Amino acid sequence: MHIRKINIPNARLTEGCWYRFRILKVVSLGQDDDWFVMQDPNGYKILVPQRFYDDYGFKAGETISCRVDKINCNGRMFLEPEHPHYKEGETYDFELESKGRRKNIIHQDERFFMVRDVFRNTWKVRTYDTALWDHPPAHIPCKVKRIKKGRLFLVVAGEEVKHPDLEPGKSYTFTIADDMHNPDDGQRYYILEDASGSKHLLRKKYYHHYGLRKGQEITCRVDKFASEGYYLLEPEHPCYQPGKTYTFPVDRVEELVFTDGFAQKVLVLRDCFGEEVKVFVDEETAAYYHDKDQARASVQRIRKSRLEVALTDEIT
Repeated sequence: MHIRKINIPNARLTEGCWYRFRILKVVSLGQDDDWFVMQDPNGYKILVPQRFYDDYGFKAGETISCRVDKINCNGRMFLEPEHPHYKEGETYDFELESKGRRKNIIHQDERFFMVRDVFRNTWKVRTYDTALWDHPPAHIPCKVKRIKKGRLFLVVAGEEVKHPDLEPGKSYTFTIADDMHNPDDGQRYYILEDASGSKHLLRKKYYHHYGLRKGQEITCRVDKFASEGYYLLEPEHPCYQPGKTYTFPVDRVEELVFTDGFAQKVLVLRDCFGEEVKVFVDEETAAYYHDKDQARASVQRIRKSRLEVALTDEIT
């Protein structure tokens, strides 16, 4: 079996950790497409889009803290620079600009505030407290749940848990009531209805291959309550269950070669739909599967229909 080498244009850092990066310069890749050229602690370069961080006041030559927000299965790294004024998990007073009320995509009566941050940017924050909405103060205390691409995801302080009908980590039966376009983010969603009649969102693009249809009953695990204000649900996979072991076809072995010289072998399997399942492996394991057609692996987790597995074959 041929090992495919893939050059990764950054050094290997740890997802979720903070590092110091130096801003070398700004480059333009087209109209309104400017990027910071960042240098990591090992001296290697990575591009970060400038447009999300215009308000941060970053300058060439400055050294800033960035979190490695994500490293995808191909080794590409995504950074989130530290916000100059806000930290995730902390509560701050935000100036009230206005309030509103509407029917959202799942036909809920939704009350919200529009609040201003220190840069005078406005953010929408939902409230479940009708008394607060009726008589809001000039400043609304909000907890920063998440910062991504410079965007603040806020919840009104004290309202983090307001949905006792579903419990994260447990599975429930839902009926697919509809399939709709959400004008808030431009995505299509399945509208799921639970046993109490409450409706929930499931982003459609991750589950096209499941063959889901209106009127169908499905079982979903509640992953968590998202910063955007709804539950993240994971439908049962048609072929696999977490905790069980299966045989997967071996497609190939890859080698990710990072700019600092670090090399990582990756075993690429195929699931029942032909989708790739990638597993980081050491040199010995890569050599073992070099001429194998199949691998046994236990399913550790399923998220957005993608499998995370651990190999169970005894390497000899």
